[in-house]
Amino acid sequence: MPECWIYHERQQAALCGLHCLNNLLQRAEFSAGVLSDIAAGLDARELQVIRDASGPDSKDYRDRLLEGSGNVDESGNFSIEVLRAALATHDLALVSFTSEAVKKSGDDLTTRSGFIFNRDNHWFTIRLINGRFWNLDSLKSVPVSVSHFALAAEVSAFVGAGYSVFCCLDARGG
Repeated sequence: MPECWIYHERQQAALCGLHCLNNLLQRAEFSAGVLSDIAAGLDARELQVIRDASGPDSKDYRDRLLEGSGNVDESGNFSIEVLRAALATHDLALVSFTSEAVKKSGDDLTTRSGFIFNRDNHWFTIRLINGRFWNLDSLKSVPVSVSHFALAAEVSAFVGAGYSVFCCLDARGG
């Protein structure tokens, strides 16, 4: 059991992206409505790009209109772009764990403050809180401690199991 207070939202519907963000930020910062608004804004910008490039009568534009949202599904599962846009409002960036930028940094994983994981439409976070990492998966009944020693092995295991992993970084570069 945690030795300090930890904010941990439990799974409701398919809103794990929402829970993931709030667990990462350690407060109820976002709502489903706010994330839906972000998704709608992203959809509108994507449609405008297609319209500008192909025209309003193009097959690409009509297909995209028929497709519906590419950023949230009917059950409330949000795309990585929605999560990125939401965190950008807090000067945070999500960078793929396998990106060249992360590989070149060569930093010890324990210097990162948080990670976001995704597989099969389920999002969750592992975050540093009061000097200890915690798995804040909304499907778990309580936060699960992850030692600094075990962090790299745990992240590697998730990568090996097919999870997409993102490092949460300060977007200001500091």
